[in-house]
Amino acid sequence: MILLWAALIAVVGGFGVLAPWLAARGGRERAIAYGNSFAGGVLLAAGLIHLLADANDGFKSAYPDLDYPAAFAVATLAFILVLALERVVPRAMAVGRGEGDLEAGALVGAGANSGFAPYLLLLTLSIHSLIAGLTLGISAPAGATVLLIAILAHKGAAGFALGSMFREAAIPPRTRIPALLVFVGSTPLGVILGGAAIDLFGSGDGATVAWFKAVAAGTFLYVATLDIVREEFFPGGTNRGRRLVWALVGAGIMALVAIWT
Repeated sequence: MILLWAALIAVVGGFGVLAPWLAARGGRERAIAYGNSFAGGVLLAAGLIHLLADANDGFKSAYPDLDYPAAFAVATLAFILVLALERVVPRAMAVGRGEGDLEAGALVGAGANSGFAPYLLLLTLSIHSLIAGLTLGISAPAGATVLLIAILAHKGAAGFALGSMFREAAIPPRTRIPALLVFVGSTPLGVILGGAAIDLFGSGDGATVAWFKAVAAGTFLYVATLDIVREEFFPGGTNRGRRLVWALVGAGIMALVAIWT
């Protein structure tokens, strides 16, 4: 059963990361925009509803005497650090001369050649997927079914978001394929290694998991807003209403998943 779960998750994740190229090959650029908006909604809700909420609970359990919203502070710091790494440092090194309206130019073309964000999203998604797989691998059969459905819903949408970012960044196949395989295999690997989850993420490591989830939440929020949603709505394009609907659908699915997880 565990091997079947792992194979099913791998198929869904693989299809998710390939979907942007399949849609582009078929000339369905509009479908890519809708799918990207959907993925943005998924990541936004995953960061706020799932990761940040879990991180907040984890900090309360690990540091019961700490009267401070530490998870929110860590997520905010992660958001700002990603912003600095992707938008501030490279532009400060490359521009320097200040020609034209740099702020407007950055808003219009910020997502065109972003080489750092895809790998950052790959890292956070893969580690988060590994933890989710470990949780599934040690779950009782009654609770595993619901968790499996939640993981499948998240894996496909997150895979599409990741694939879209790699496609937009024009990363060559020799680098792209191994990187995306890491994401595809992260959850199945976690499921297979589920028996070791107690040793890896037991009660003594609750604080570690909380810290990671807070950092991942900030990263997800950054990617969803400044890389995906911003790319689809600013400066714009056609069918903004439909894109908004797809973003709401993605966020809504993750909100519903939170009822059972």
